[in-house]
Amino acid sequence: MKKHVVIIGAGISGLSAAYFLKTPYTLLEAKPQAGGLCRSFYEDGFTYDCSGHFIHIKDEKIKKLVNGLAGGVEEVERKASIYLKEKLIPFPFQANLYYLDQKTKKECVDGILKRKDGDVSTSMPYIDWSMAMFGAGITKYFMRPYNQKLWSYDLKKMTALWSGHFVPKPDAETMIKSAYAANRQKYGYNSVFYYPKQRGCQALVDGLLKKVKVETNSKTQKIDIKSKTVFTENGKKIKYTDIISTQPLTELVKQINGVPPTVKKAADKLVCNSVRCINLGVKAKNGVPKILRGQHWLYIPETKFPFYRVGIYSNVSASAAPKGHYSLYVEFSTIGSLKDLKDIKDLKVLNVLKKTGLIGKYDEIVSVNITDMPHAYVIFDKNRQASLDTINEFLIKNGIYSIGRYGAWEYSFIEKNIKDAMSAASLINGESR
Repeated sequence: MKKHVVIIGAGISGLSAAYFLKTPYTLLEAKPQAGGLCRSFYEDGFTYDCSGHFIHIKDEKIKKLVNGLAGGVEEVERKASIYLKEKLIPFPFQANLYYLDQKTKKECVDGILKRKDGDVSTSMPYIDWSMAMFGAGITKYFMRPYNQKLWSYDLKKMTALWSGHFVPKPDAETMIKSAYAANRQKYGYNSVFYYPKQRGCQALVDGLLKKVKVETNSKTQKIDIKSKTVFTENGKKIKYTDIISTQPLTELVKQINGVPPTVKKAADKLVCNSVRCINLGVKAKNGVPKILRGQHWLYIPETKFPFYRVGIYSNVSASAAPKGHYSLYVEFSTIGSLKDLKDIKDLKVLNVLKKTGLIGKYDEIVSVNITDMPHAYVIFDKNRQASLDTINEFLIKNGIYSIGRYGAWEYSFIEKNIKDAMSAASLINGESR
């Protein structure tokens, strides 16, 4: 049989895999449109994404590729802050203690000084790791409450393995110095990011769609690894030599015939949370509210707010909102079903946003878009790595490459998705990596 690859899922990972393949393929997408979480929505003159979906790139070749596919991207210097006690603390919290009130600042500095000596490993429970890295004060005011809201999971049962390059780790001297003088140093993998000049993240998707073919409304129903056939819910039977799957790993395992009990059991142990993103278009009475001016997103650690982050699309790209308007995304998470999240009116989200000044007192909300992401952040608990090892050993033996944020079951970003797709395609193409 000549090589024929079935790609499952037409998000950035699946589209990129098709782009890099040099062999015949069929790219299946369950939904009516391609893009996955990189889709954009155009409503009432606003451009919304699936929350803040910005492009973080270090590799010049990937940057050139993305720029060409998206029709041009803008380089943006990140401006993010933590909203705490009605003040804005520049991100990262642990390197900007100068902006705290005296009592909170003292607690944070004391916590740094009182940290216990010992080995610090990201395999530790997240809270223990945070205490060892940053001390009791920083953990109390930011690391614990913010991450509790972000993950909606017991932070003692999560490891810190996800933190990698996502959490800046200044040394003790730098953290203490930051309490007494403003810190000008840039931190984090996203201190500079990129965003399409027009049409939001969809511009990158549309660029790829000009290069590859997708069969939409084609949800995978069953994968028979003996006959090497993929069956779809709309009645298609597709023979394959290899599969590149970008759908959630847990869903992939359910679809494969003859999965060993050990693999099924491993998949059952994988956990992720779900996120609801409320996109808002606002007509401004007196311009963007003061608290939002120049900000790209705000982290919201205090438990009195039901959401964990608020981002401002129109501060990233002026094309995201009509003149005289601004646009926001507001994020909530849950470890259970999204049905458990109360309605926007029940949460009184709009009142909270206005009361806090995140929406101007006299501003009018003219557009609301609610986007649910049933698979959002992968939970890094003690079972994750062992489960992945078991599942991937089985998949690779059967010519299945599971990639992307949910296919690889990891905390990922667009550049890595593209690179992983390139690697999978190279293996199938028979190229050296």
